[in-house]
Amino acid sequence: MEQILKIGIVDDDSGKITQIMTRLMQGLDGASPEKKQKYSSYKFDPIEIELEEDLNQIIADILEFRLDCLLVDYKLSSYQNVDYTGIELAKALERELYDFPVFVLTSYDDDLFTNEIYNAYQVFDFDRYLSEEQERVELHFKMIEQILKTEKQKEYWERELRTLLPLVGTSDEIDTRVLELDSKLERSISGGNALPEGLKRDLSSNKISELLAKIDEILERE
Repeated sequence: MEQILKIGIVDDDSGKITQIMTRLMQGLDGASPEKKQKYSSYKFDPIEIELEEDLNQIIADILEFRLDCLLVDYKLSSYQNVDYTGIELAKALERELYDFPVFVLTSYDDDLFTNEIYNAYQVFDFDRYLSEEQERVELHFKMIEQILKTEKQKEYWERELRTLLPLVGTSDEIDTRVLELDSKLERSISGGNALPEGLKRDLSSNKISELLAKIDEILERE
């Protein structure tokens, strides 16, 4: 059964967006037989995200699309007037969505590697992505792997939460864990809607039913 993965693209150059979309549509063409067999059912649906001057506004726009992954150019100010980089956008999004897959495309002459600190696993050279089949396949492979890892983690949290819900109120340890799982699930959907961990721990026992109702609502949305 074919599974569609929604991949957002943020770049200030419309020509580069078209090139990225073309590569995404190629998927894992040219990959090893093993990778093709393992991931042949996954297809990318490229979605252009309009660049905004306000970082908070573009984060809000991205959240509305309910993406599976984001590809963002490192330099976003070559053709448009924005005062943030792709790394800053990636970090801001990760604060909103827990462990959300974000990959950064850059060029050798960018100053990313000397002035920024970011996970090298998630950084790819743009020119090589366009010109080298192996680089394209590697990025697409990592995107799928990261998306699946994120989804499996959420499923694990949900299973654990459902197991613990009937035991709420029987011990402080269980109640604390329920609150932790609630926070992680909320942040995996939209961190902007998550209550601070300290505030949740301050909830009195007579409000636990409200918390459980909120947890059920989160799980139903998934």
